[in-house]
Amino acid sequence: MIKRFLSNMGIIRNGKSNIKGTEEKPVPKVAKQTKKQFLSDSEIGFIVTKMRQATYQGSEFETFYMVIQKLQNELEKNSK
Repeated sequence: MIKRFLSNMGIIRNGKSNIKGTEEKPVPKVAKQTKKQFLSDSEIGFIVTKMRQATYQGSEFETFYMVIQKLQNELEKNSK
């Protein structure tokens, strides 16, 4: 009768006790960590295309060139 009561209360399941401290601690599962890209290849291509269509003046062009260079390097790195 006590087993049935404890089973109904959720303390015993399948003959094992669920009381804290008496049960072995489960081993945590190790998840594979994949390197997630900040931007996908198609998103980088879209940004590069749109940036090439815009017009720049003065120092904006220097910034444009640096950003385009970084994006294209990232795109080449992702495709390898």
